[in-house]
Amino acid sequence: MEIGGIEMYRRKYGRGFRPHISILLDGTEFHVDSSPGKRGWNLITHAHSDHYGQRNMDNPRAVASAETARILEAATEKEYEGITFDVGGKIRVQGQKIETYPTFHIHGSAAFFFRNFELLITGDVKDYCELPECRILVTEATYGHPSHVFEDEVGKLLDVASHNVVLGAYPIGKAQRVAEILKKEIGFRAEERVERICRAVGICPDENGPLIVSPRNLARYGGGYILTAQNFYRWPKITLSDHLDYRGLLEMIHHCNPETVVFYHGKPSKALIRYLESEKIECKTLEEIKN
Repeated sequence: MEIGGIEMYRRKYGRGFRPHISILLDGTEFHVDSSPGKRGWNLITHAHSDHYGQRNMDNPRAVASAETARILEAATEKEYEGITFDVGGKIRVQGQKIETYPTFHIHGSAAFFFRNFELLITGDVKDYCELPECRILVTEATYGHPSHVFEDEVGKLLDVASHNVVLGAYPIGKAQRVAEILKKEIGFRAEERVERICRAVGICPDENGPLIVSPRNLARYGGGYILTAQNFYRWPKITLSDHLDYRGLLEMIHHCNPETVVFYHGKPSKALIRYLESEKIECKTLEEIKN
């Protein structure tokens, strides 16, 4: 499908498609947060498993920030064999100049900007302040519904953590953010995998303090608190998100000022799509993009 003069498509895989989206620029294929194929370059925006960096560890055509590579190596205990860059720097991939920008989603998360095409690929975003204006914005919609409005409960986290409770946080990303918050005020401990990833980004656990574990391991410790903005866990929740909420998503889009928005991760609501169309912004989703 041609979007804004750029060919975007999904690669066939069995009876379905490979994850996320692919883009053809001057004959070079770029696969965004997707599993590797026989050709093209895989752009990895950050280290979360649903963005497929862990599937690209032995792919020499993978492109990720140096910090993302360190996190992936700590998480998988494998060596990353792709190309790395420092977030905020520029790289050249098969003749294409790419500028990179921080998205503050997790450590190492980066957006890719192809200035010659005015194309910005954000990955997941927590803070859009450094992102450039663009003509085509390829982004997320994790909280793409008007009901998804929240504030991070950092004060509640610190209050609860003072009682040395167990805190459930995703080992990659969320756990490091929680660890940084607690390190400044109380200190923290971490189960082995969480500790390994924390140390990869320079955050060292303490001997005392609340214990950070993977959410799936909370039951093993008799329960505790889950740190998320999602509502599908049975444990008491403290809202702490690594994404923009619905208001922030709209603000980011206005900040980047695109003519077209392509949502490649998460599902935008009909209300969001109608709003963008009322603002004369073209909107596309993965469901509309064909092989």
